[in-house]
Amino acid sequence: MPDEKARLFIFIFIFRRVVVKVIEKINIKSFITSKVKGLIKIIIKIYMIICNKLYGVDDNKIVFTSFSGKSYSDNPRAISEKLHEIVPDFKIIWLFKEPQKKKNLVPDYVTCLKVNSISAYKTLATSKFWVDNFCKPLYMYKSNNQVYIQTWHGDRGFKKILHDSPFVSTNYKIFESNNCDLIICGSDYGERKYRTAFRYNGAILKYGCPRNDVLIRNSEIKKEAIKNHLGIKSNINILLYAPTLRREAVKSKKPQSIKDIDLSAVLKLLEDKTKKEWICLVRAHSAVKGLSGIPDDLVKFIDVTSYEDMNELLLISDFLITDYSSSAGDFALLNRPIVLFQPDRLDYIKRDRTFYFNLDDSPFIIAQNNEALLEIICNLEWDLIPQNCKEILDFYGTIETGEASKKVVDYIINH
Repeated sequence: MPDEKARLFIFIFIFRRVVVKVIEKINIKSFITSKVKGLIKIIIKIYMIICNKLYGVDDNKIVFTSFSGKSYSDNPRAISEKLHEIVPDFKIIWLFKEPQKKKNLVPDYVTCLKVNSISAYKTLATSKFWVDNFCKPLYMYKSNNQVYIQTWHGDRGFKKILHDSPFVSTNYKIFESNNCDLIICGSDYGERKYRTAFRYNGAILKYGCPRNDVLIRNSEIKKEAIKNHLGIKSNINILLYAPTLRREAVKSKKPQSIKDIDLSAVLKLLEDKTKKEWICLVRAHSAVKGLSGIPDDLVKFIDVTSYEDMNELLLISDFLITDYSSSAGDFALLNRPIVLFQPDRLDYIKRDRTFYFNLDDSPFIIAQNNEALLEIICNLEWDLIPQNCKEILDFYGTIETGEASKKVVDYIINH
């Protein structure tokens, strides 16, 4: 038996070297044929299977990924931090596209690995728990004694996703349909969406979205700390403008234009109406290369696209303007004004995404051009905003307890 095990270790060592060479040395994106790509995926899956069977599964190890490794953020971050708070001896690993750049951003107890690296595949194959807010590749291997928790990144979004989208083919498949053990959501709407979009029949934990716990708590100390980090005085009001991506901008790899909105006029009107000082935070979607058309005034306008966590920006903001982002459904938890600025809705439906419902039948305040936006702000009845937010939350059947992160940690502990 010892000789047999030694031979197995030698085999996996050699196999590992082969996988490393294949993954790291070959430029997959530029010239490899689809058949070779398929072979590489098979090799990776075999490698994960061997690691899983040879090294086993560490019940005390958990792997987090957010937005395919782009950031330390969102629901996975909230769960990760709560897990360490409750069970500090858990081994917490995060996968990043650029782990070296994240080491100064994450807590000391986090181990950072490069996503899609040989180390990442071995870690995934040998960790008891996976937590992700994006879909895993189909070629991944997960054994029956591992637990995959899918949090997604928009419980109350407008846009149709995955199997619900008319833009995907009929033979479209996702890893999560048959490999997820738990999905997290914070609304009746979200639960219905996950059943159809993921074609998922498993367990759903409906206590809220972990990322929204910070909005429910609404800590003044937390808000002050975030403002200080951004260099914003505590007495200044904040407008957050956060449009979602356009496919054309993603494909062209050029900044996305925001020429349809006059943010300078919006700020001036807010200051005139409220008699307070305002600044504007502008945030592009992580999939596009920034925004073009941001006013040059660096005092009044701050580009926060690179800021790690969107919900921290929501927490400090006094007014949100977006277009089709699920952040609108989260911001309603704060009882602050939300306006959807949608000058290109028909074109967006044709080119980008379709919606789960008729937006005009929802409680959202919508402007279809800059003139309408200014008129809405001019006539805004601030005292009625909490009622509008309640209607938005009721529209989705929202269930946010402020304890969503803890409920997920309890699930992890019990498994």
